[in-house]
Amino acid sequence: APTCGQSLVKAQPWNYLNIFSRIVGGSQVERGSYPWQVSLKRRQKHICGGTIISAQWVITAAHCVANRNIASTLNVTAGEYDLSHIDPGEQTLTIETIIIHPYFSIKKPMDYDIALLKMDGAFHFGQFVGPMCLPEPKEQFEAGFICTTAGWGRSAEDGVLSQVLQDVNLPILTQEECEAALLTLKKPVSGQTFLCTGFPDGGKDACQGDSGGSLMCRNQKGAWTLAGVTSWGLGCGRGWRNNMQKDNQGSPGIFTDLRKVLPWIHKHLQIGNKATFSCSEQDRVLHEPQGELHFPESPHLRDESKQLCVWTLLAPANMHVLLNVSHLDAESCPHTYLSIHSLEDRLLGKFCGESLPSSVLIGSNSIRLNFISDATDHAAGFNLTYKALKPNYLPDSGCSSFTVLFEEGLIQSLHYPEYYSNMANCNWVFQAPKHYLIKLSFQSLEIEENGDCSSDYVVVHRDVERQEEIARFCGFVTPAPVLSSSGVMLISFQSDKNVTFRGFQATVSFIPETGKKTEASTCWVPI
Repeated sequence: APTCGQSLVKAQPWNYLNIFSRIVGGSQVERGSYPWQVSLKRRQKHICGGTIISAQWVITAAHCVANRNIASTLNVTAGEYDLSHIDPGEQTLTIETIIIHPYFSIKKPMDYDIALLKMDGAFHFGQFVGPMCLPEPKEQFEAGFICTTAGWGRSAEDGVLSQVLQDVNLPILTQEECEAALLTLKKPVSGQTFLCTGFPDGGKDACQGDSGGSLMCRNQKGAWTLAGVTSWGLGCGRGWRNNMQKDNQGSPGIFTDLRKVLPWIHKHLQIGNKATFSCSEQDRVLHEPQGELHFPESPHLRDESKQLCVWTLLAPANMHVLLNVSHLDAESCPHTYLSIHSLEDRLLGKFCGESLPSSVLIGSNSIRLNFISDATDHAAGFNLTYKALKPNYLPDSGCSSFTVLFEEGLIQSLHYPEYYSNMANCNWVFQAPKHYLIKLSFQSLEIEENGDCSSDYVVVHRDVERQEEIARFCGFVTPAPVLSSSGVMLISFQSDKNVTFRGFQATVSFIPETGKKTEASTCWVPI
């Protein structure tokens, strides 16, 4: 693999007089100086910078790609030097997936202003195109360290975009200097991920058009390392000394501190290199044993049109599927939701609003996922990972995952026959073959008793959307069996913060509509 952070162009020796002479803007760089620098373009027009970190991945600022209407029209050019013509060795790719940090908001102060772009294809590394290093987990660039930023931004506040790549050297400020400077603004701001650079008297800075580019620092081995992503600043090259007395206030240059978001980056690179699919690839059949699905744009923008995303997951035969949902912004079920179906189009689960389980275990190797979103919601979409697993059920599996089963079996509260825990939330969905009823038979029931069974209880529905409740139990009397004639049964066990008891144990069986017991196999043998 190519080593990162290597430039074939010899760095000019630093001229400290030049660094501190407060010259507005920077200086033109030699072609190939920063092979990781890319230009993010909309219809061939440069809008932001970005940084190559691997053949398929680019880091940029979230605010550059937050507008859903624009995101689909963007592409990324590596090996770019002079915007006014196509340079030899330029490579342009479209974007397959945009992953915006979940804590980003387009509103000032634009904390967590970072996005990952997965390319549709891969860059070929050579003299003019190559990756920058990500910082090592404990690597730190201290205040006072002189780092470099590059871009095609405006060379003056009201100037035109530079046609040729420019760079400028900037010192990193202490956290105290940064916070103090930002508190002098008319609208003071603070952020969790700010890395500040610049000179109190101004003169040098990144500017509009440089957003999404990198703050590059050389590490101890001499390799260029990504310390920050260009985010924003008040004005360009304005100082902030005596801000209180000025109308045209300035601020330090604000970069997103890579160290603060490094675990998030590594998580997505790890998942994304397996398989990542976005909404533009709807109706796609996925055979990979694990991967990630998401609707990628920013959570903080309104959906402008109805979205329908459909994926079919086909795990290897005799495997089951575990979904881990890390993020779902869906405010109201009628308008925006994530639903899971069998390939025969039976609804297995529907999630939205507050009803999101952290994981869903499906007792089948094939499912279809639908994400529906319409313009009435401020809905962001979702992010989930999926994984094929060998079947390995326990009777209380419904207490760790929302569990969907297609076979008969035993279910019980967590730790049964020990006492169940407070705030339990256990869910099982059973789907019977066609022309079969589902029968729930209790072996025991010991649950805190109250009049309407609203504290701790077992509740049974004949549908997965919890519209049709057919039974609710609490107390200490073993109830008579419950039948569902719909071929579907959702059993939930909930407990509150108070008293706990032994809970319950029950078997679920499938009965032909004629009344005979089916020979269907069972998942578990009662102990």
